[in-house]
Amino acid sequence: MSIHRFLRPCRTLGFVLLIVGAFNIASAHEDAGPIAVQMVSAANEFLDTLTPELKQQITFKFDGPERTDWHFIPKDRTGVKLKDLSLEQRRAAHHLLHTTLSSAGYLKATSIMNLENVLRLLESDQADVNQRRDPEKYWLAIYGTPSTDQPWGWRIEGHHLSLNFSTVEGIVASTPLFLGANPAEVRVGPSTGLRVLGEEEDMARGLLAMLNEEQRQQATIATEAPKDVITAP
Repeated sequence: MSIHRFLRPCRTLGFVLLIVGAFNIASAHEDAGPIAVQMVSAANEFLDTLTPELKQQITFKFDGPERTDWHFIPKDRTGVKLKDLSLEQRRAAHHLLHTTLSSAGYLKATSIMNLENVLRLLESDQADVNQRRDPEKYWLAIYGTPSTDQPWGWRIEGHHLSLNFSTVEGIVASTPLFLGANPAEVRVGPSTGLRVLGEEEDMARGLLAMLNEEQRQQATIATEAPKDVITAP
């Protein structure tokens, strides 16, 4: 299994899909060495494009409180927004993301970001929509010094996306990780019909349908989704 496979945790089948997701995302230790080296190289290339001010803004201690403070709601974060970077810097940031993920994972992550354009269209009657809904309103942060011989990590995070990568002794862990889609299915604009997490949703429903009543009760960790999670088209 590749370290880069993405599976979305399902609220109803949380324990099942979290196990599957963890296995697919972060279990391929045979790939960890090369990935760790490539990630260090891409991270340092990205940092080399930044001004001293941006470097100071984007870097934090590996064991500092910023690394464990994560969420998926739309809010300001620590670090540097993609929007505040030059074209060259954004390209380097995307190179880091693409180096860390597979092509499928990179497409999934950037598709989630681009859903902000759909939300901007849906909320076009709101005065502040252009400030709130922006596919470049995602923050990057580096924790520690990118190196193959000491712990470090990095994160990209914003609305419905939190990708956290840490490297210790040459092994890359990609947790915590959150992928969400709003809307679940695009019904307006040029991307009508797009379901960014459609495959994962269909797999979860298919798995649920295979369970008998006893298994379904064991798999259900809560009768209602958390209040900060909205399930709707």
